[in-house]
Amino acid sequence: MLNKYMSITVFFATTFLALQSQSDSDLWNYFGGESRGVAAVNNVLYQEECGACHFSYQPGLLPTRSWNRLMSRNELTDHFGEDIAFDDQVVFNDLMQYLTANAADNSSYKRSRKIIRSLGANEVPLRVTDTPYIVRKHRKIPNKLVIQKEVGSIANCGACHKSADRGSFDDDNVSIPNSGFFQSWDND
Repeated sequence: MLNKYMSITVFFATTFLALQSQSDSDLWNYFGGESRGVAAVNNVLYQEECGACHFSYQPGLLPTRSWNRLMSRNELTDHFGEDIAFDDQVVFNDLMQYLTANAADNSSYKRSRKIIRSLGANEVPLRVTDTPYIVRKHRKIPNKLVIQKEVGSIANCGACHKSADRGSFDDDNVSIPNSGFFQSWDND
């Protein structure tokens, strides 16, 4: 009788773990598993300072070396056409600590690790959309769907990835405006 219950318990545990490994579940991550996405932004200062102008890109979308360069004095004085100045050194230091501690090379999240593996040792992309992994994931999308006003560019993550703000870029949650269908363009 005990063997029967053990077999049933093992079956359900195995099934549960297999199903959880296929999702972006917080429960799976809580029990030491990895999430398929990237860590969601959980820093109010970063959301206020950076998210006031553009999508709050998760730190796990770029390596530490990219965040260090993006936050350098040279890059901040011409941050994609804008001059960014922080009024307080403490704010700058807190942002740097958050970005580098949560960068792709410091992350256990699956997509962050894929981004790192796609980069050469000396590559320092300044845009998420310049990482080879992101380029590959979007290569099959027709340009007319990208440049339409509802999207604008690949950098507008939330236009198609409906859970982007939560760090989920799963292909199953992609809906490209005006494409006429819900599409998974490319699997991992």
